[in-house]
Amino acid sequence: MAVSPTALVWWPAGERFVPHTHVGGEEIVVLSGTFQDEYGTYPAGTWIRSPHLSRHHPWVDEDTLIYVKTGHLG
Repeated sequence: MAVSPTALVWWPAGERFVPHTHVGGEEIVVLSGTFQDEYGTYPAGTWIRSPHLSRHHPWVDEDTLIYVKTGHLG
C-alpha cells in the first residue's frame, strides 16, 4: 500500500511559494487564515482538490495554517 504524504503547514504573513506541479494531485484544507493562488482566494474552512499534474503558484497575505495531502489522486 502506498502512503500519501500529509503535512500541517504554517505560512507566515507575506509568504510566497515557488510555482510547482503536483504529481498525483493535492488536497488542501485551510484551517485558519486565507490561502491564495492564481486561481482563487480560499478562506478558512475551504477544501481545495487539485488533480494529477495540476500546477499553481500559492501565497498568503496573513498568517495561514493548512493541512495538505499529496500524491493520492493519480
